[in-house]
Amino acid sequence: MNKLPAMQSKVLDNDQLSKHRACIAVKAQGLMSRYYEVPQDEYVKRDILMGWMDMLQDYTQEEITKACMQYLIDYPNRRPHEGLVLKIILANRKHKLLTTPKMRIEAKSRKNPDAEQRKKTAEEIMSKFRKIW
Repeated sequence: MNKLPAMQSKVLDNDQLSKHRACIAVKAQGLMSRYYEVPQDEYVKRDILMGWMDMLQDYTQEEITKACMQYLIDYPNRRPHEGLVLKIILANRKHKLLTTPKMRIEAKSRKNPDAEQRKKTAEEIMSKFRKIW
């Protein structure tokens, strides 16, 4: 059964999470640079990238990459922001959950095939008690 990936901020150590966040920043810059960019102060750029990293850090690189590719198809004329990419990731997760076959647990029969054997064993045990009394 396919499960959703764990929150990356919970399963990665600090060094791995820092690298993951850096990859998100690179992916965000790459995606945003495909669109017209207004010249911005370095602090503003840093704040924008922090927003991307904070919002997407719990999702896997694979999910983020797939969502960024999907973004280019769905919104070719719209400058990206992290909220739209997150919306794509969540839609992909929902689709995955809906299309993944559910694990079936076979219900146990109320009729126990060993019932006769258990009945014989119980009678043997009870017969020993009868002899004592």
